[in-house]
Amino acid sequence: MITYTIRSLFAVLLLFTALSIKAEEPECNIALTPDTPPDTVVRTVIEALRSNAEGDDGIATVYCFASPGNRQMTGPIERFTGMIKRGYGDMLNHASSDFDAIEIRDNVAMQPVWLTTAKGNVVGYLFRMGKQSSGKYEGIWMTEAVYRIDPSRRQQSI
Repeated sequence: MITYTIRSLFAVLLLFTALSIKAEEPECNIALTPDTPPDTVVRTVIEALRSNAEGDDGIATVYCFASPGNRQMTGPIERFTGMIKRGYGDMLNHASSDFDAIEIRDNVAMQPVWLTTAKGNVVGYLFRMGKQSSGKYEGIWMTEAVYRIDPSRRQQSI
């Protein structure tokens, strides 16, 4: 009886793990290369959020550009999608975007972005990009974090 229960539990855990791994990585048909500068990555992410469709393909693109550490904290994709919709909903389908100068120091880049929402409000976000130092994405700039910034800081250096 105990052996049967342990085997059943083990089988359920294996199935859950297999499903979790599958859900963790959406299919990314995006060419991530070390030649892509960090400001291009940010612009790609912002455009994906602006044109997010009903199937959340824009959010899936954003997830593809998230660093492995970011994905570990915010994934799998279903949880990431919910986080974007609840905490960063004003980024979705925004009307326009404006980019301040990017600051790059070694393997970290900071990019302030100003979005005009569909309702005409201006919101600010600071993208922290990191050049990956190992693994599958070595040498590639990816989003490590996104922070809200107050629009009153727009004229100040970040």
